[in-house]
Amino acid sequence: MAGISTVSLGIAGFLAWRGFWPVLPWAGLELAGLGAALWISIRRNAYREVLRFENDRLRVELGMLGRGVQSVCDLPRGSTRALLEPGATANESRRLLLSSGPQRIEIGRCLIEEEKVALQKRLKELLRPGWEHCSAEAAGTVPAET
Repeated sequence: MAGISTVSLGIAGFLAWRGFWPVLPWAGLELAGLGAALWISIRRNAYREVLRFENDRLRVELGMLGRGVQSVCDLPRGSTRALLEPGATANESRRLLLSSGPQRIEIGRCLIEEEKVALQKRLKELLRPGWEHCSAEAAGTVPAET
């Protein structure tokens, strides 16, 4: 931000010195807009979704960095499904949902389409019932991670 500000104000200052003083307010407005965009981006970056897989359940924790967990939802691991649902409009990206009976939780809102597809694939692997996962480990038949 400091580098962009220096360049922008340097050019605006030079032009003001050469008589094009109306450039100064626009340069200030440009920097204010850039600062606001960076502030919003940093603020939204604090949003966290944590999925904890345990033997028989999946815990979804939603919250903000520095504020702790704001919402927790426990889902039965064996009956939870990872679904990709079309967006409300043609231009809207698909939504990644965890669904168990009537409960539905949207996750990965900040991901692009390819990342949502990859996450859905990985979640399907992890959402096998906990007892299947334990028995597969005991038998030594757990598929290799890629």
